[in-house]
Formats: sequence, C-alpha cells, structure tokens
Amino acid sequence: MPTFEVPRSHRPFYDNWWGERRAAADALWAFHSALVQPTVPVPADDAAAVDTFFDGERTRAEAGEPLHVVSESVWTAAYEACAAQGLDRTLLGAQVEAARTFVGPIRFATAARLDTFVRLWAVPHARLLAGLAGLQSSAQRRQVDELARGFFLLGRLRTLPRDARANRVFIPTEDLEWAGVSVEQLREGTQADEMQRLLWKQTVRIRDALAQGGALMSVLSFRRSYILKYYWMGALALLNELERRDFDLWSAPLSLSWFRRLQVYLQVMFGRTAPG
Repeated sequence: MPTFEVPRSHRPFYDNWWGERRAAADALWAFHSALVQPTVPVPADDAAAVDTFFDGERTRAEAGEPLHVVSESVWTAAYEACAAQGLDRTLLGAQVEAARTFVGPIRFATAARLDTFVRLWAVPHARLLAGLAGLQSSAQRRQVDELARGFFLLGRLRTLPRDARANRVFIPTEDLEWAGVSVEQLREGTQADEMQRLLWKQTVRIRDALAQGGALMSVLSFRRSYILKYYWMGALALLNELERRDFDLWSAPLSLSWFRRLQVYLQVMFGRTAPG
C-alpha cells in the first residue's frame, strides 16, 4: 500500500518537545501515523464489514480497550500518553473513525465531506498536541482546529501528484467538476487554465484556515510561538511559491530554496507577519 506522507514542514510540534511531553508527543504521532495503513481483518471490498470493524474499533479506543487496527505497542503508548497528560482519549477514537477512509480509493464528493474527514482526522490529533501545550479554552481550540485544517490541506496539496497516482484525491469532486479537471489530469499534471483555477481555489481555502488560526501565536509561550510562527510563515511562503510557478506541482516538488527559507527565518526573527 502506498505510504501517506505528511511533509515535515506541515507537522508543527512534531519533535519540538522535552521530557515527558516529548514521549507523549512521540506516542500520539506514532498512533496517528500508524492509522494511515490500518490493519483491517475483513475484506476491503466488503463495505459493511469494514464499517462494522471501524465502529467497534472506535468504541474500543474511546474505552481504552485493546485495538486491532494498530499494533499493541502503538495503542498502549497512546493510551498511556493520554492518561499521563490528562488528555481526552475520545480524540484517539475519532482518528480511528477517520482511518476507514484509507481503506480503498479516496474521494470526497463535496468540500463539506472533506471537512468532515479533516475534523475527524487532523483536528483531534492537533487537539491532543494542543493539550500537551496546555491550550484548553474554546477560542484556542477553534484556532487549533483551523491550523490543523490549513496544515493538513497544504500537506495534501504538496503531495497531490503522488496521492492522485495512488488513487487518493483530497480535492472535492465538486471542485474538479467546477474547474473541468479530471483525476487523470491530476496524475499527469496537464497544465492549463482549468488546473490553475482549481489549485488557486485550494490555496484560498488553505490561506483562510491559516489566517483564522494564526491568532493562536499570541497566546503561546515565546518558544512555542516562535516554532508555530516558523511553520505558519513557511506555509504561506510555499503558497506564494506555488503561485509564482503558476501552480505547477508536477515539474518539481514544491519546496523553498535555501534563500527563501532564510527569508522566512529572518521574517520570524524580526516580527513580520507575512512572507514577501
């Protein structure tokens, strides 16, 4: 099965922890990552059996009971992390629920359905990490949710050609139809006005999420604010780079040159809020 890679630049607070929180973060990331290739002991083409299996696994995760969908070492460490740090274990269950999406081809008919997946997959994981940082208020959770959405969608945009070739499409079908772009074009990278219009719409969605979540930086400690600001501004710089290259994701991987990375670093250090 093809791997589902989240680019490191879209994993804020992946390894920026110390002490007991570092061990907890490692366990939470291992759980999240393992669910990308879930162990499913029923035929993948039996939709009813798959649904029944994941319904049961979510219930077991929320109750802290043994799982089959990931290895024992993975679920044990995640449960222990939640217990030690006072985190909500139902957030693990939500990710288990979302993991059924990874069984077979991935399509989302509408933006609303994609958002439902993101709110079961990326948002619960982000809330667990936010819990490690002591972010508990409803306003902070809303900002965390939006940042999770923005970083997730940018990560999937960055790996869109590979995902499409693996029959995993994280752009709503209604957007493809609106722009007049086929899945085959996503795989091959046919460059046309239609493709640019499609990807421009995705960048608008990502920018909106990042903008809504950006206020979280003002309530974090200096160190954590600095880390998040670096990822946040790096994400905006990647979107700018994508627009600069006319939304071409196929000729070369979307990344920043060493000079642009230096610019982002200097912008973070000297307080600018948007990359030039």
